[in-house]
Order: sequence, then C-alpha cells, then structure tokens
Amino acid sequence: MVTRTEQKSMRIITAILAVLIIIPSIYGFGSKLVEFIALVRGDVDGIFAISPVANYLFASTGFFFLLLWATANGMFHDIEAPKFDLLDQEEKLDQHEQQAM
Repeated sequence: MVTRTEQKSMRIITAILAVLIIIPSIYGFGSKLVEFIALVRGDVDGIFAISPVANYLFASTGFFFLLLWATANGMFHDIEAPKFDLLDQEEKLDQHEQQAM
C-alpha cells in the first residue's frame, strides 16, 4: 500500500514532469502559431508554417474529440476494472489448462 508521503512525492514528480513536457510544447506550438498568424496577415515568408500548424490543429482536435467520446462513454469511471478483469481471465485460463492436463 502506498503511504501518504509516497503519494505526495509521486504527485510532485508528476507535476514537475508535466511542466517539463508542457512548457516546451507550448513554446513550439506558440511559435508556429505566431508564424501562422503572420501568414494570414500576408507575410509571404511564413508560408512554411501552414503544414505544421494545420497538423497540430487537426491532431489536437482529434485527440480532444477522442477524450470527449471516452468521457461520454464512461471509460474513466472505473479505471481499475480492466486490471482485475485481466487477472480474472488469466486465472480462468490457468484453471482451464490444469483441467486439460
């Protein structure tokens, strides 16, 4: 069983990793978005920004709708159930193998 101290340290580590991942991502997407806005305003030098920004937007939109779909179908309601289902199935298979021998 995980103690409160371990839970707190795990949360801190998760927060640090999230910040270390999110900040560069925001910077990369932000710079491409600025280039895209310059392109919309008529800057011909920003033409190369269309493809990356469009890919980011399409991928982000797809993942967002996937998240909404999973939430609407209750996939985050009981996230521990698949683990126990897998263990139950493995136990049944082991019993079946022993009966076949």
